[in-house]
Amino acid sequence: MVDLTKGEEGKGYRFEIAASKDGQTFVRFVAANGEPMVRSETYKSKSSARNCIKSLQERGPKADTVDEA
Repeated sequence: MVDLTKGEEGKGYRFEIAASKDGQTFVRFVAANGEPMVRSETYKSKSSARNCIKSLQERGPKADTVDEA
């Protein structure tokens, strides 16, 4: 997890906490090449953004997937 609001940087696949234009925070999942793959809704508190990441880490590996190819 990288907190961009604190000036942190990261490489590889990662979750990022970023600030929105209105001062709230949101979560992005970024690929190893630096491209954002998923963006969350905005949260009023940074702790809610951290809870979003925690939930994704816990539930994501167990989630059903659909191949739309």
